[in-house]
This record gives sequence, structure tokens and C-alpha cells, in this order.
Amino acid sequence: MFTFRSLVRPVFVLFIMNITNVFANTNDKDAIWHAVHKNPHRTVEEIKRDQYRHPEQVLRFFDINEKSSVGEVAPGRFWYTHILAPLLKDKGRYVGLEHNPDYYRKSPDWANELAKYAQDIKDAPELYGSNAVGTWLPATEGLPVEAGSLDVVFIARTMHNWQNQGRVDVGLKQSWQILKDGGILAIVQHRADEDFAGDRQAAAKLGRWKQSDLINVVESFGFTLVASSEMNSNPKDTKNYENGVWTLPPRLRLGEKDQEKYEAIGESDRMTLKFIKIPQ
Repeated sequence: MFTFRSLVRPVFVLFIMNITNVFANTNDKDAIWHAVHKNPHRTVEEIKRDQYRHPEQVLRFFDINEKSSVGEVAPGRFWYTHILAPLLKDKGRYVGLEHNPDYYRKSPDWANELAKYAQDIKDAPELYGSNAVGTWLPATEGLPVEAGSLDVVFIARTMHNWQNQGRVDVGLKQSWQILKDGGILAIVQHRADEDFAGDRQAAAKLGRWKQSDLINVVESFGFTLVASSEMNSNPKDTKNYENGVWTLPPRLRLGEKDQEKYEAIGESDRMTLKFIKIPQ
């Protein structure tokens, strides 16, 4: 027989289940989610770029978690640093692998700024914690950190710099040395079209690499490609810009000229490649 009580009970049970699910969803957010979405070190401008960089998906793709030891190559303006350092500060290890000041002696101000990098990390424990290290890759003497000590070497949008500065070989060699056996070389790089008419150097001058060429070079240094992702691809990027990738946001090298056009395109088309170190 239908009663008011028989109607109320399913509704009440459904209400309790919904409340439980809300709390479960909140508690299920892991350290990576919090590092990306609930992180006081990230600025509003940095967060706006998530639509092009997909940081949460990137970290998961490269098997990075709060217990990892991660070397970030060329932290630059610290976009990924503001995610990685808080993620790793308590249970993992953050290693900043900045540009080596020895490569910039013709630009004394920049070289002096880079030379302070290790101390800058020590001076910011609220961001890095006490276990973080600041050093340079490639190192001019020895290795940046202990051989076989890192789970991941993370290289975001800087392989063109290595090519332009003649340090692809030493950079990849030292990356292999400081990774653990089976460790991950994580690369996100502006992409050139496979039919790009110029050579590797010409592509690098535009901030880009052909994906096939980059894979071949990296694998020649004792790595093997195990996965690739199109999460950071952008089919709107035509790649035909005299001023290279810096024509697009966030740099917008042409200033206000055609600014709306380039903002509508968005950031550059990027490959996302996961390699592992093969023991030799």
C-alpha cells in the first residue's frame, strides 16, 4: 500500500547519498589536483594559461606525484615551478635545473641573475621547502645532482634553446646520467610541421622542432619513447610566423599589431613526449 512514509524514505536515502558523494568527491582530490587548482603560489595570469598547458593532465601523463624527485629544466618565469615545488616540498624533491650562467658571459646581468638561482631557492622555503635544490643543466663540472637520483627530468619548451646554444648533446647526456634506470625524460616542445623546409637549426630559430627529428635525437642518447599525447596540440597554429612562436601568446612579440588575430589562435602547437631511460 502506498504511504507518505514510502515516498519520503527513497527521497531521504537519495539525499544522504548525494551528500556523501559531495564529501567523497572533495576528499578524493589528490595532491596533484590541489597543486594545480588550490595553490596560493599560482597567479591569476598563470591560471589563465591552463587552457593551453593542461598542467594537471601533463603531470599525470609523466607519472609525477608528490613523492617524485623531479628536475625542472630552465624554470624561467616559474610557471611550472609554482606547481611542482609545492607539490614536492613535503614528500618529494624539487631540483631546479636552470640555464648555466657560464653560457651567458656575454650578457653579464643575465649571467649574474642566473648565478643567484641556488640561493634564491634557499631563500624561499615557503615555496620550495627545505629539500629543494637549485643548480644548472648542463653542468660545466661534474653533474648537476647525483647520478641516478631523479625520477623525472622535465623539459618544457626549451629544446629549441638547447639547439640554438649548441648544448643538445651535453644536455641529453647529463639528463640520462642523473635519471634513475627507467626514469622519465618528459618533454613538452613547440612543434614544427613535418614538411617544414628548413633544417633543425632553422626550426629552432623559430622556437620549434619537428617531432620525428626530436624523437630520433633523444633516442640516440639512450632513451626510448613510450608514449606521446596531443593534449597540448593546437591546430589553429599555422606556424608561418616570421617571429616564430613568440608571435603568439603569451609573448605577442608584435605588440598590438594583429593582436586579436594571434590571441584567437592561442598558444603554440606542442608535442608532449614521454621517454624512459634505458640502462646501458
